Formats: sequence, C-alpha cells, structure tokens
Amino acid sequence: MKTIPQTVRDMPPMVRFLGAIALLHLVLWTLVPGVLYTVLPLDSLEAIAWGSGFSLGNAKHPPLTGWIAGLTASATGHADWPFYLLSQLCVAGGMVCIYFLAREFFGREESAVAALTPEFIFYYNVTTPEFNVNMPLLLLWPAAALCFVRSFKHDRIRDWILLGVTSGLCVLCKYYSALLFAAFGVFLLLARERRRLILGAGPWIAAASACLVILPHAMWALTGGLEMMRGYVEKRMATDADTSWFERHFLSVLIILGTSVLVFLIPFGAFLLAKRERPHKPTEAVRREAALFAAVMTGVPLLVLTAVGLSGNSIRAMWLVPLFFPLGLLLTALFPAEWTPKQTKWFRMETALFFAVCLIGVAVVFTVHSDRRKHFPARRFTAEMSRLYTEKTGRPLTVMTGNAWLAGMFRHYAPGHPQGCVWNNRAETDRLGPMLKERGGLAATEKEVDMDNLLDRFGLPDAPRFTMDVEYRSILGKKRMRTINLAVLDGTAAK
Repeated sequence: MKTIPQTVRDMPPMVRFLGAIALLHLVLWTLVPGVLYTVLPLDSLEAIAWGSGFSLGNAKHPPLTGWIAGLTASATGHADWPFYLLSQLCVAGGMVCIYFLAREFFGREESAVAALTPEFIFYYNVTTPEFNVNMPLLLLWPAAALCFVRSFKHDRIRDWILLGVTSGLCVLCKYYSALLFAAFGVFLLLARERRRLILGAGPWIAAASACLVILPHAMWALTGGLEMMRGYVEKRMATDADTSWFERHFLSVLIILGTSVLVFLIPFGAFLLAKRERPHKPTEAVRREAALFAAVMTGVPLLVLTAVGLSGNSIRAMWLVPLFFPLGLLLTALFPAEWTPKQTKWFRMETALFFAVCLIGVAVVFTVHSDRRKHFPARRFTAEMSRLYTEKTGRPLTVMTGNAWLAGMFRHYAPGHPQGCVWNNRAETDRLGPMLKERGGLAATEKEVDMDNLLDRFGLPDAPRFTMDVEYRSILGKKRMRTINLAVLDGTAAK
C-alpha cells in the first residue's frame, strides 16, 4: 500500500500544482483578510444576523448560507478567520470538483489544467474574502454538474441520488440555481442517447432526492414564505422609474455581456501564451462532448439572464459568480490535447503569477485604503454601545435592530452576542420583533431617515436618540469618520 508521500510523488506535476494552489488558497486567502480587516464584510455579517435563529426561510435568500454562518459563528466563538476560511473551502472544493468533472472527459494532466483555469477568474480570488450566498455555489454548482455527468454517463442510482442531493443544496443556497438545472435539461435534450434517460427512473430519483432536501424550506415557502419574499424580489428586479429606455433594457445586459467577455479573455490568453497554438474544433467525440457540455452549462444561464435584462428587469454582474466553472473544460477541449513539459511549466508560472498579483493587490489596497466595511472598529464600538445601553436601562443588551451591517455586527462582536434583527427584512422582524417590543433593545442605523422608518415600524417614534461618531482607518490609510444613529427602545416588560 502506497504512503501519502509516495502517492503525491506519483502524481503528474500539474496535479501536484493544483493541490498546492488549493492549499495556498486555504492559507493565504484566509490569512490576508484576517490580518488586514477589523470587521467582517457586509454579506458575512448579514448571514450571521439572519442565520442566528436557524429559521427555515428568509425574506431575502434561502436559508443554507445563514445556517452555515450561524453554525460557524457559534462553533468558533464568533471569530473572524473561520468566515474567510469558509470562502476558501468553497473555492478549493470547487476546483477539486472541477478536476473530477474534467476526469470524465480528459486525462489527469488536462483535468488539472481545467481545474486551475478558474484561478484566472476574479470571482475565485479577489472577491472571495466576503463569504456570502454566492460562495457556496462555487462548490455546489461543480459538484452538481459532476453528479449530473456521472448520472447520464453511467446511469447508476447512487449518482442520481447524489445529483438530487447536491441540486437540493443548490436551491437552499440560491433559487438562481434553477438556471443550472435548465442547462442540465437542455444538454439532455441535445442527443438521442441522453433523451432516452428522461423516460427512465434516474431523473425521477434525482427529483425525489432534491425534494426531500428542500422539503422543510418548501413547507415554509408555501405557508407564507413566498409572499414574504415577493416584495424583496420585485424590489431587486425593478429599475428606477426615471431611467431611460436604453438603460432599462440594454445597459445591464451590456455590463453582463462585457463582464463575461472579460472573464473569458483572461484564461483564454493564458492558454494561448502557454500553448503557443490556436484553438480548433475538437475531432475526438469525448472532447466535442466536453466542449458542448461546458458551452451549455454557461451559455444557457447567460442567455436567460440576457433575456431577463432585455425585458426591462434589473440584472446584476454579481449573478455571474458561479457561471464560469466549466470554462476550463471548454478551453481544454478546444486547445490541442498534447501538453509538453515546457507548456505545462508556462501554465503553472502564469497561474502562480496571477495568484500572487491578485493576493498582493488585495493586500495593498486594504493596507492603504480605509473602508468602513473592512476597517470599522467593530469590537470596540459594540462593546461601548452595549455598556452604554446597560447604563441607561439597567439591563444587558439582548436584542438590537438596524440595517444588515449593524445587526450582524452586534450579533457577532458585542458582549453576550445579542440577537440582531435586520429591520427591513420581514422574516427577521417577525421572528425578533416581539422579543424587541417586550424586552427593549438598541436601534442603530447609518442614515437618520432609516432611523425614522425603523422607529415608525416598531411604533416607537419618541424613543430617545443619540449619535456616535466613530473613527476608522486601515494600517496605512487615512482616518475617516462615520456617524451612527442610535436609539434606546424600552420594552413593555421593563415598564
């Protein structure tokens, strides 16, 4: 039996390099924000706030990301670094899934090349310190695609079950994952030997498995959750009334398509530079299938987004985050199969250089640029506000309400970790509003008008208010100031 060192030595150099890059992601992309940031990014704090109750649904997103954030915060004593590590586990795990997905079409060396290709996509490096609903999709979409390919290739029950489970987890992360399932359906319909599978038991086993995974959330959705989410979706998809016809129907589409072209050109340039050969139409059946699969997996969601944008609804570039996981398969299939030692060496050098440039760039920017969402003194501020609340009321702070950033900040950093109620999220106000009205709490907003709306919502327009000016700065950045509006809410139990 081979030892682990022997197994590693027997791997092709490109596979070993893939393992090294994945490990560096886990270490360096966790370390840099952990050292430079004094507060978790907005989306991470929001997930902590609405994930603390482990509810079955939320007015903004399905619950999986919140469950992960709430469990991580509780299990690690509300430390910051686990959230940076979570993102990198999604990135590294996604690259591993892409490798095994590529192995269904290519050899080990080409599969490692395909798995390394996302390193040239900024969604896999620069934006990853912020753990949010998109990060798990970097892992779940390739995992679901891997199960899908194994299902239609081998038609085994266990693969169909795994496809259903991973698809259900995708739904629990973001409903947007329906675009991936649409791509699965299109790919099945494109060939006769795959179309016959639709009439078999496999897809129904997958569908049943997915339904079991999402059943609790589906019950929540059907008993009022969908109605709760409708307002958020309509607001998210709406365009401003004063925007021009061109802006409503074309501007966001042009941004989406322009971003997609940029995402494609960088790794395409890396392949050209390493191979010194032009891409061509694949001649082998397996390479044609790989290219078709990759094109459908990215092309179908992109076409749907384009249609949504052209219809006048708002679409956002951040929705592209999980779309490009098959790009490595496409480029690997289109370029000549033979990789010389010189070519693989060039590709490894390009990947390492791009990795280093992105990491150093992020480190430099957040060393010299002060950003309240990265450098706010969260622990000191929340501790001082908790102490002040106790002095004014004689009670410890057990619940606060504010925008997503402040609610998550108090939940994560304040002594005792009070519940954080996001004031404009109906699911959170339904869950924590009664507690807030009974026990009282602290309200905090960044804008004065938001405080007016917040107090009106809770029926406490005369609650005593005050403001706090808070300084923040990066290591080498300029000092900046942020005014936080606060109000003490007196609960009925305290009267």
